[in-house]
Parts: sequence; structure tokens; C-alpha cells
Amino acid sequence: MAEIMGWSESFVGTLFVATATSLPEAAVSIAAVRLGALDMALGNLFGSNLFNMAILAIDDLFYLPGLLLSNVSQSHVVSALSAMMMSGIAIVGLFYRPKKQLFKTIGWTSLVLLSIYLFNTYALYLYGN
Repeated sequence: MAEIMGWSESFVGTLFVATATSLPEAAVSIAAVRLGALDMALGNLFGSNLFNMAILAIDDLFYLPGLLLSNVSQSHVVSALSAMMMSGIAIVGLFYRPKKQLFKTIGWTSLVLLSIYLFNTYALYLYGN
């Protein structure tokens, strides 16, 4: 698909891996929100994120040619930084809840998270190899 569309492999791979691995969490979180279990929805998202980071740490231990992250594309540095910033902002958003919302529907935290995600996607599109 990357070759046919003229997109970089990093862009397509990151986009599809992120989508495929996030769909189960999205389904559980949507169901939890519908049930009114907001703590379960947030726990699901944060738990999944932390589990994925733990898996990378374990993979790094068993990757024999060297450091795991030293053998990935440099364009993924932006993705890693974006993920760290988004996690930090989401945690801060749990503790600091502003009274005002944008258009009375969306919080500023959500808007910042969406902006970082779109920036990351655009950066991968432009600079991915």
C-alpha cells in the first residue's frame, strides 16, 4: 500500500499498527463509557499504554543484535516523543479539570491530545522513510 500510494513505510506502518492495536481498547472504552464506568475506560487506556511500554522493555532485553530502539527508523523519535507527551498531558488532565470547555463539548486536554496526534501523523507523512 505504501508503494502504491507513494507514502513512506514508516507512515503507513505506524498508522496501521496504531489503528489495529487501538481498536480493542477503543471498543472496551466506548462500552465502559456507555455503562458509566469512566474509571474503567481510563484504566483500560492507561493500562494498555503501560503494558505496551513494558513489552518494548522486555523485547529490548531479548533482542540480541543490540539495543532494540537503535535499529528503528529515526522518524519514530517524533512518535515516541508524541506518545510521552500525550501520556503526560492525559495524566495532568486527570488531576486538573478546567471548568470551561471548548464549544461546551470538548475539553482543552482533548484538543491538545488531538493536536499532538495530528502533528505526529503529519511529521511521519513528511519525514518518514
